[in-house]
Amino acid sequence: MMDRNRSGARDIAARIPVIGWDRQTKQDKLDAFILKVFPGFVVVFGVIAILVFLFYWDGLTVGHLLYSLGAVYAGGFVLLGIPAFILSESDVVKARYSVPFIIVAWLAISSVLWFVFGDGEDTVNHFVSGFSNFLNWSVHSVTFWTVLLGMLVLILIVLFASYGILSVIVAYFRKDYHRIMLSLIKPGDSRLKRSATKLFAVPSIIDVTDVTIEPESDDGHFNIGLFKSLSCNTVVAGLIVASYLFLNPVFLDTISFTEMMVTLILISLFLNVLIIPISILKSLKAEAWSAAPRPFVLWKGMKSRMFQGYVFVFLMLTLLWICLYSGQDMVRVVLSYIGYIVFIIMMSALTSFVYVNTFYVGFKNGIVRNFTAEYGERKKRN
Repeated sequence: MMDRNRSGARDIAARIPVIGWDRQTKQDKLDAFILKVFPGFVVVFGVIAILVFLFYWDGLTVGHLLYSLGAVYAGGFVLLGIPAFILSESDVVKARYSVPFIIVAWLAISSVLWFVFGDGEDTVNHFVSGFSNFLNWSVHSVTFWTVLLGMLVLILIVLFASYGILSVIVAYFRKDYHRIMLSLIKPGDSRLKRSATKLFAVPSIIDVTDVTIEPESDDGHFNIGLFKSLSCNTVVAGLIVASYLFLNPVFLDTISFTEMMVTLILISLFLNVLIIPISILKSLKAEAWSAAPRPFVLWKGMKSRMFQGYVFVFLMLTLLWICLYSGQDMVRVVLSYIGYIVFIIMMSALTSFVYVNTFYVGFKNGIVRNFTAEYGERKKRN
């Protein structure tokens, strides 16, 4: 192990299986498209969000500004998801198998929601029915058909927004992630190296001498383990965010259940921005080597940087205590959690499926290609 650790001249490419990394070009074309249009996308939809904030709301508050930004950018990513869907890689699980499963899930979820919550006005079904009325939650008529149609609209929004958001994550990280990792062994103390050290939470006492990857070789197969891991992590992250709303007396006293759910759905669409960069590091088995007998695992460091578990537990317990002390309706809190759990499970499963089925292989292989090329160039220079 020590020989491997200290051998700065080992050849990364020789240890990566020759299976035609990044053999498909559709992901490259999609990346080029995203990198070209996304800066303009940010500006255009940012302006639209500001206009909505200024002219749609009666009162101009920070909450209205955040709501406007979230809603407008979510709509923008739905639109961006259409060309991303067309230009994306070939699916591992073909549409003739996945589409019927999604239809069955849509019918099953809609039926369960109807039989559990009925036609109540301030319930999950009222929230879902708003999607069947052009996103108008002032509708008071809740029927099985409005729930069915609303759930279909919500699924389509999540589906295409997932394609849009994932295509942006993949394009930018595929382009630059190898540079961020390899900056850890770059001589000197550059800004990128300092940022990478903080991002991966590399201890200051470690003098990184090498960075290696040993990617999984699973081309042609749907990675069920990765799908389960992403889905679970998304659900956990979503529940942490939900707890801040559902257990916060300020929100419980000032906003309705429907407004809470809309806010949470908007936030939940973007959770993958935090989760996927960590997940791909784990799939790459990226490690930083030093004089220590064991390597520093980059994905674990990055996860500890972004998700301090004890902080979230402390926050949730504190909010729960405040909620109980202030005499909040705990039945409403519990029902809010139940309603959100239904949606976060559906959203996490759908977005994780899209990522694993469409983006994962091209994402991973693109990073491997770029990492191997730059690693080889650096070894030649040294």
